[in-house]
Amino acid sequence: MRFKRKYIYPPLVWLGRKKTYEVILVLALAFMFVLLAAVSPFLLAADASAFGRFPERVRVGGVPVGGLTRAQAVAKCEKEFAGVAAQPLTMTSDGDSWSNTAAEVGLEIDYGEMVERAYKSAWDTSLPERMIRRFLGKPRSMEMPLVIKYDGEAVRRFVTGAIPFINCKPKDAYLDVSTGEAIVRGPKDGRKADVDQIVAAVETALDKGERTIEIPIARRTAPEVKEVTVGKLLLVNQEAHTISLYDRDKLLAKYPVAVGSAKYPTVIGQWKIVRMEKNPTWYNRGSTWMENMPDMIPPGPNNPLGTRAMHINGGGVLIHGTSDTGSIGYSVSHGCIRMRMADVEALFEQCFVGMPVYIIKRSGEPYFDCSKPPFWWDEE
Repeated sequence: MRFKRKYIYPPLVWLGRKKTYEVILVLALAFMFVLLAAVSPFLLAADASAFGRFPERVRVGGVPVGGLTRAQAVAKCEKEFAGVAAQPLTMTSDGDSWSNTAAEVGLEIDYGEMVERAYKSAWDTSLPERMIRRFLGKPRSMEMPLVIKYDGEAVRRFVTGAIPFINCKPKDAYLDVSTGEAIVRGPKDGRKADVDQIVAAVETALDKGERTIEIPIARRTAPEVKEVTVGKLLLVNQEAHTISLYDRDKLLAKYPVAVGSAKYPTVIGQWKIVRMEKNPTWYNRGSTWMENMPDMIPPGPNNPLGTRAMHINGGGVLIHGTSDTGSIGYSVSHGCIRMRMADVEALFEQCFVGMPVYIIKRSGEPYFDCSKPPFWWDEE
């Protein structure tokens, strides 16, 4: 006859039957439960006292607002975003841009709404989760984007006003001398854009807090001339009284000159050298200021053209030397471009028949469209 063994301490037997890791897990959970029960009153009190302020690790538009009240968060955001709020709305395409002030399109940051949304979202967690996170020291991170307001009708008016400039014909590459320097301007595509598409792109960007928008282009047209083929050239700036030698857009030399007076102005425009003479002969062409002068003056010290002369195909203008060095730097000639003898002789060696000559009135005011080819462009 067998007798069943009676166990006086069943828990000890249960522990003996379990694996070590199971025992540790159970003990750890029990310890955590007891600990949570012990600290729960403190966690509840801390949670209650935190209401009215943002939890840690909350950011509004990238600005940390943890521990702040809503009013303090609004004030901090207004300060941090003061520069952003004043930025204009800008549309860009191919290096061109069109801007409107924030006020003109009713563009502003809604600080109150933004902070209120952030506050509600930050506290939109269950009490147990908040207590556990507080106990573990791991608050929930949260990022609230900017909340933007704008006048949709004003945005559409802005786009509609810019569309005649956005939509354009293709532009060929050309050499720009309007600034007083030779600058190679690259080609630009022709553009065709749709107002509704642009408005949608602008509104999408604004909703993201962006102020600069790349315009969506519906159709592009390629230009015919994509490369500037010009090599050496001369640029005459009448106001600055200079003549500059360029190789494409690289400045090689610059010299002072005299240009035409108000009565006998130097012609402006795009020209080319058509004849070059060493020790030229001066001929009387019958102008009023030549009435008392001989029919011709041979080469020599009394020749008004000096030792070098380069004729251009515009208005009978010559680039030539002069012994009247006192006139250099002034607008006193009869239309020609005068140079000191040493300067014209040095420049002469760098020039050739067919070489382009650009003559502008002053920097910023060339008085001709240098993006268009001159009348002689297609000549042989």
